[in-house]
Amino acid sequence: MAAINLPNIQKLISNQDGNSIWQFYKKGQIIEQYQVISNSPFVITSNSVEYFLTSNQNEIIPEGYQYVLHTSKKPTRKNINNGSLKIKRWLKHPNFGELSPNEVTISWYNGFHFISEDESNGIKGLRPPQMGALYSILAHNQNPDDRGIIVLPTGTGKTETMLATLIANQCQKLLVTVPSDSLRTQIAEKFITLGLLKDFSIVDDRCLNPIVGIINNSFSSIENLNEFISKANVIVTTMDMLTGWTNDEKNLLVENISHFFVDEAHHSEAKTWNEFISRFDKEKVFLFTATPYRNDGKTLQGKFLYDFSLKQAQEQHYYKKINFLPIREYNKKKADERIAEKAVAKLREDIANGNNHIIMARCVNKNRAKEVFEYYKQYKDLNPILIYTGISGLLHRIESIKRKEHHIIVCVNMLGEGFDLPELKIAAIHDERQSLPITLQFIGRFTRTSYNELGEASFITNIAYPPIMQELDELYAKDADWNLILPRLNENATQKEIDLKNFLDGFRNLDNSKIPFQSIRPAMSTIVYRNNTDTWNPDNWENGIEGIETYEHQFSTHNKNTLVIILGKINKVDWGDFETVQNLEWHMIVVFWDLRPNINRVFINTSIKGLDSKRMLDSLFDGNVIKIDGMNVFRVFHNVKRLSLYNVGARKGIGRDITFQSYFGKDVQDGIKLLEQGTLI
Repeated sequence: MAAINLPNIQKLISNQDGNSIWQFYKKGQIIEQYQVISNSPFVITSNSVEYFLTSNQNEIIPEGYQYVLHTSKKPTRKNINNGSLKIKRWLKHPNFGELSPNEVTISWYNGFHFISEDESNGIKGLRPPQMGALYSILAHNQNPDDRGIIVLPTGTGKTETMLATLIANQCQKLLVTVPSDSLRTQIAEKFITLGLLKDFSIVDDRCLNPIVGIINNSFSSIENLNEFISKANVIVTTMDMLTGWTNDEKNLLVENISHFFVDEAHHSEAKTWNEFISRFDKEKVFLFTATPYRNDGKTLQGKFLYDFSLKQAQEQHYYKKINFLPIREYNKKKADERIAEKAVAKLREDIANGNNHIIMARCVNKNRAKEVFEYYKQYKDLNPILIYTGISGLLHRIESIKRKEHHIIVCVNMLGEGFDLPELKIAAIHDERQSLPITLQFIGRFTRTSYNELGEASFITNIAYPPIMQELDELYAKDADWNLILPRLNENATQKEIDLKNFLDGFRNLDNSKIPFQSIRPAMSTIVYRNNTDTWNPDNWENGIEGIETYEHQFSTHNKNTLVIILGKINKVDWGDFETVQNLEWHMIVVFWDLRPNINRVFINTSIKGLDSKRMLDSLFDGNVIKIDGMNVFRVFHNVKRLSLYNVGARKGIGRDITFQSYFGKDVQDGIKLLEQGTLI
């Protein structure tokens, strides 16, 4: 007699257009002893409870049966005894109720407890980064004035922080967006069960679990969407799904949502994401991310509420130690084989030490993945698997990976954001990641700790060909210590974003500007003046520009030491005399006042050709500025000591047509890289 795994007791409240609404009541259990008491209908009994089993979820259930289960196939004595019959979900249970979202929210009142984790005393609760983020969010909600940005490194409990915020803040109707289908499924399951919050007594058992709606498809009518929204406390979907909706559908959602959580929010400045997020009042929006910076240099819009650095995560042991195991192979065909050999050797070592680890060999595209898989498929005892979008049996392969049936996974841009598999501890990097945000997201999947005892993370890559991005050069240097370098790279990039946000927050009326300030990129040039006063009048700038009345658009703003002016002028085109065809020409002026002990200088940068910068600054500083020019400018190079190579010459290997080559000027850098790679000696 095979044991029966009863699923979690959760009710399917609605399933319209493939979009489902669920409410969780209780965890499932295993029935070891039972007896079949009827074949038609098929009924078993265990501990005086009768269970009605059916493969037809629309079957009319006779009166008297309170415990009804949906099975994977028609139940028989044979398939239930041999274990081939699987229970899919509950169709009926005494716990099921008819509750409104408002009744659920009311049950959360005073049901949240701020319990901090204390490992030394065996107390499970919220980790310090989760507690810090939660307090910051709740404080912000008392007087919200902007989008809130929460920075939590991968593995520090970002999702649990969202769950805690939902209950502690009693969010009336929460929208959660994610970037991928796999993450939608994973995070929806967390909201349905409330994760570990009840297990750790952070949330009272009397608190009802939220009614969670999962949007997988478009709705057939606006009425169906409205009904769906009205039935749920929490709605989880992908941003790609929402951005494809009609304006009426988007507006309906915006009108009904009280709070909006954007997961993996470093994507939020993408055009379609930003357009959708901007529909919501700023105070409703919370951006959760591990990396608040982007490859394209765009800045996240909002206020940084909480930032838990990667360095802090390491110091508090949320990240495992990183073992960097590089190879140096200049023959790219041999490099894949050597990386595979080293990764498998490390895996066998870890397994021998009792750590049930998994290798991820990540490649840049499908063809590369197929090439690389050839080097792993020989290790049949480790059951290697190849996975990429479009491969046959993709869902089956993903499920087998989740069941941990494979010790080697070769993939293309898969298992990244949101894929929860703590056993991923060995990364075989066959194709280098090319940016800091992507690199940190990727590495975070391997270094995160969990409540399961696992070993340290290992990264194997070829340092003969470092990434293009200069910011990652340090990672691929010989004897590089990733445990020291990664936190510093992350901290520097994050602090840069925070500093920029704080700088912009010092200006007035930025919302009135037609030009987004975070996108302004002044040219790298300036005129410098000595200043002989400690006061200025930035609002007097108009008197410093000749012909100011010819500019139809005028905007200025300043903080304590920086003035930014944006001007727009309509000009006729050069190639004709038209009133209907005109150019709108934009210009910018930036003034920075550097006032420190023993230093009083003013810097001005402008796109206006022929601007009288002396007149401009005289209007701001009452004529107390003197231009620094001539030989005095070159004093900035005083005491600068820097090694400069004007030429590089080196030998090539034996058997080459060219035995010696020289590099001059800008080509010197190319020569140095070839020396580092060993191509030149």
